[in-house]
Amino acid sequence: MGDLSAHFSRSEFACKCGCGGVQVNPVLIEALEDIREFSGIPMVITSGWRCPAHNAAVGGAPSSAHLTGEAADFFVSGNIDRFKFLEAIFTYGPKRIGIGSDFIHVDVKTDAPQEVVWLYGGDK
Repeated sequence: MGDLSAHFSRSEFACKCGCGGVQVNPVLIEALEDIREFSGIPMVITSGWRCPAHNAAVGGAPSSAHLTGEAADFFVSGNIDRFKFLEAIFTYGPKRIGIGSDFIHVDVKTDAPQEVVWLYGGDK
């Protein structure tokens, strides 16, 4: 049980640098909850909100949706789970998706291009 929704807690979205900061957009939580319910697979958030210093340290874009609590990256292991998550995202979720070798990024940022999918470590 989470304190933000049935499956998510604020602590999962806290900046990983240890500064203690956290900001989460409710629209993101609603989308993640839908994705979780549809896929039936627990989601491990690897990056939620980022303070500006941590965002710069990890090479995040200066206008990253992580800075405003509108993005989350979650761990994905294997092709079958990746397919299930992508199916759920395309059915219910955000219109901005990044795919890494072991994670998926979703964001609900509305003042950026929509209906886009990019690869990390490949064409962007």
